[in-house]
Amino acid sequence: MRSYLNLVIVLTMLLPATWAGAQGVKKIAVDKQRTVQWKPAIGQYYFSHSLVFDYENKADKTKGTLKIHVDPVTGAMCFRKESSFGPKGNTYDFIIGFPDGKYIYCGVDDKGKKIKVTELVKEFKPDAETKTQQKEDFITYCVPTGNKRQDFELESAEYDLSYATSETKDKLWLAKTPFSVYALYGIEFVEGTVSLPVSFDYMYLLPSNELITELNAKDAVLKLTSFGRDPFTAITKGYQKIKVND
Repeated sequence: MRSYLNLVIVLTMLLPATWAGAQGVKKIAVDKQRTVQWKPAIGQYYFSHSLVFDYENKADKTKGTLKIHVDPVTGAMCFRKESSFGPKGNTYDFIIGFPDGKYIYCGVDDKGKKIKVTELVKEFKPDAETKTQQKEDFITYCVPTGNKRQDFELESAEYDLSYATSETKDKLWLAKTPFSVYALYGIEFVEGTVSLPVSFDYMYLLPSNELITELNAKDAVLKLTSFGRDPFTAITKGYQKIKVND
């Protein structure tokens, strides 16, 4: 029994800090306006903060700035046409994503009618086997360098990111957050509807409380340039809910 306990202690010490959970992460003070403005029951969502990234998509030969509005309390995020996904979003004015995999799309159809579509992404709820594989892949392919830095209200750590199918190694910086960032990573699963100018397809590898703050890869460069208070209220009231085929 003692040997077993010793083994558990050793394995726990070896497990990367990324998988130790969100304990010890400083919570973000709740915006006082949220109490008044956050009213999902009537289709009103208040986002007190925003994440701003500079990006370069080497494959598309494009570069620019990307903004995502965030509710630090729930991890809900809002993607706006003018600052998140641009004309690739077809008819949508904004998209709200939630940590449980729910997405609400609001926009105007080709007849000028304001419409609202709701979708639930099943990949947000992986089974036990998938979760285990995710942890194993992180330990295998993300090797900490020991370098750390402060990125606004977040502390980032540097990793060497390798791949099973190539000799390529990328530089990756991750920050542990007090809220889920899966609404950002999960938008890749609704790519047929809208896509961001650079990929955040890392749900297969990263836990829900790890935010990419910098990436230097063969096909893309990404860096968090701002994270702070930037209030925005998204109102879905007035958009008519429609059903789509499965």
